[in-house]
Amino acid sequence: MSAKKHSSAPKVRQPAAAKTAGTTAPANRAAAFLRKALVHATGWLSVLVSVSFFTATYDTAQVKLTLLHMGSVILLALWTALKLSERKSPFTRQNFPFLLPVFAYLAWNIFSFALAPYKMEAAEEFIRLLMYGGITLLAACEFTRQDVKTLTKFILAAAWISFAYALLQVLDGFFPGVDFMPWRGFFTRRIFSTHANPNFFGAFVIFASCLAGAQYLLTRKKSLLVLLAAGLVGLIFTESKGAWVAYGAALACFAGLYTNRLLQGSARKHLKKINLAALGVLVIALAGAGFYASKRFQSVSFRAFTWLSAWEMVQDSPVVGTGPGSFKIIYPAYRRPQIFYIENSHNTETQHAENEYLEQWATTGTIGLAIFLWLVLFVFICAARNLKTNENPPEELRERNLLLLGYASAFFGLMTHACVDISLRFASSGLFFALFCGVILALCRLPENAAAKAEPVSPGWLNFLGRMLLLAAVLYGGWTVCTQFAEVTRALRAGTPGEGLLIAVSWAVLSGCVLGTLYMYLRAAFLSRTVQVSLALLVSVPLLVFFYGFFQANHYYSLGVSLVSKGNPEGAVGYFTKAIDLNPLQTEYLQYRANTLSSILNLTTQFSSSRGDTDAPSNDYERALKDYAAVLKHAPNHVMIHQNIGQLYYTMAIRQSKSAAAAANETQYNERSQSARQNMEQAKRAFERSLKLDPVNESTYLFLASIALMEYNPERAQYWVDAYRRGPEGVTEENFLLQNRTNPRFDAVQKQIDALRGSVGKKPSKK
Repeated sequence: MSAKKHSSAPKVRQPAAAKTAGTTAPANRAAAFLRKALVHATGWLSVLVSVSFFTATYDTAQVKLTLLHMGSVILLALWTALKLSERKSPFTRQNFPFLLPVFAYLAWNIFSFALAPYKMEAAEEFIRLLMYGGITLLAACEFTRQDVKTLTKFILAAAWISFAYALLQVLDGFFPGVDFMPWRGFFTRRIFSTHANPNFFGAFVIFASCLAGAQYLLTRKKSLLVLLAAGLVGLIFTESKGAWVAYGAALACFAGLYTNRLLQGSARKHLKKINLAALGVLVIALAGAGFYASKRFQSVSFRAFTWLSAWEMVQDSPVVGTGPGSFKIIYPAYRRPQIFYIENSHNTETQHAENEYLEQWATTGTIGLAIFLWLVLFVFICAARNLKTNENPPEELRERNLLLLGYASAFFGLMTHACVDISLRFASSGLFFALFCGVILALCRLPENAAAKAEPVSPGWLNFLGRMLLLAAVLYGGWTVCTQFAEVTRALRAGTPGEGLLIAVSWAVLSGCVLGTLYMYLRAAFLSRTVQVSLALLVSVPLLVFFYGFFQANHYYSLGVSLVSKGNPEGAVGYFTKAIDLNPLQTEYLQYRANTLSSILNLTTQFSSSRGDTDAPSNDYERALKDYAAVLKHAPNHVMIHQNIGQLYYTMAIRQSKSAAAAANETQYNERSQSARQNMEQAKRAFERSLKLDPVNESTYLFLASIALMEYNPERAQYWVDAYRRGPEGVTEENFLLQNRTNPRFDAVQKQIDALRGSVGKKPSKK
């Protein structure tokens, strides 16, 4: 719709209370409260996801994911309660055209997920996708211009906090020790502020700066210029080349929309100059990105090889894709060997395609990509078309236009950055992608004319029962979360001021979240006259506890990893088991427990719930095989899975071989020898499968050569040595292959091969 139509729409004079509650009747106090709670809860979620950071979990971004999961559940529960109170569907014939691309995108992803072969490992990301869709629909259907203003204030508050800490990190680069937080220097001199990665912080700077720029045009507050400058300084020191280009693109979009759609009167004579200046900024950003790319080409090479591999995924499943959330499961089968040389590691995962559009294509197919592009273009074009004004626009229209300008530019910058980054796949940007879609649609849609129906009235005793059940549930849920979080903070040591501050702030935030949820739920229930509101909120409480469990699971996982690294695998097993119980969707926890059991390899058969036994006694060999089998079922291309299985069989074969040598009689000797041979055959097959996923790992070749030597087969051992030194198929880069040809570990193996050949009467080979 055009701004002209919007400004000429008939206005209905309403009482003040009705304006506060949208179309809700003044008597419906519950609906009025729920509307206000929705906006403020969304704002607080935006702040917390942007500024929260925690180090007591293996993944420091897990706190953002947990806040997103729990915050989304709260928002959707409040929205459901609002609609039940109003007795009004959020989806009407009037707003359906604005929501159609969102519905189509969600429907296709659900269909694609239903066809996906490995659902459990992909489930967590798929759940987040549904949450994002719910947030988009909520904002698009419920938010008014005033609500968007309130949300913008929250986002800018988060920007002040994040940008201020970014400047502190910049100073720390010149004056070490200024940053007193425990994670200082994690990316050397690259800053990341309150985000888990410099690229994620770069994405935040892009869209927060667009909103700050629009607010400056609206209010002319000079403090916003300070905020913009702080953000730009922080962006420079991220050294994120993609973010620099996206910032320039967002600025060009901002200037282009403003000058071509909103600029009026005599100021239009400067239109060409402003457009050229915006284009100049984009060119400077491109030049800076190119310069830094030439200095650190490894990042460019990594992305190029990842994109080539992802393109092969697209070709093998071009129509429906492999299913949303499945990229990390399927991609390892396509990963180029050069990636291992670039990362210089074999136990790391590439979970995303470094290009949002390519990942959409690979996981949801050509149809899914087409729907995603339709959604993105629809949102942006809808914003651009509604940016129309006259010479002296009313204040409300001017305010709406500038809000729309800020969010449209922020959305454009976010989607530009997504061409070379994975930030949309993480909470710190994914939440804002969903919000910006909804906010832009809310600012563009026609005002609703249909009035809400009167709130239904439940019998007093039933209402009382519902409220008491809700009270008991939220008290129990809050107590459960707080007691579990106490375990997390006990693992932290307040040895420095930064660590002490982290513990204090974390408890303050957790307490605020628990008390805030308690207040919103109970006040809504006690203001409402229908038990349906209490029941809708009650249903969400178990989900809140469940999703908090993901955070607790990651904490236990980090404790287990820490204990393993300190040489205490026995103490780590129980923590891995706790992590698996709290988050059964993460097969990584199963694999770590299996690896730890393989290293202990206690062959005494006994029942141990802490080691994963559920109904029968077992030993570590059997437990590890069971865990590995579960990983193979749900994530067959998991990093190093076949390598780890091979090592288990190899270790067991060696043990059985030694046991056979100490056998008391021939029958016992034959049984143990036969078992050792079977395990060694299994080890060979596992190692050979591992080479299909990772043909670079020297350890795999060494294991296979070692097995061949034990079998007195020097020719087979020579085959594996030659295969390693030749390098993987498709690798032609001399700087990579040189590592293979000069590896001293294989010189030692070659000597063993030559010695074995000599012992069986064969002439040693020449090197």
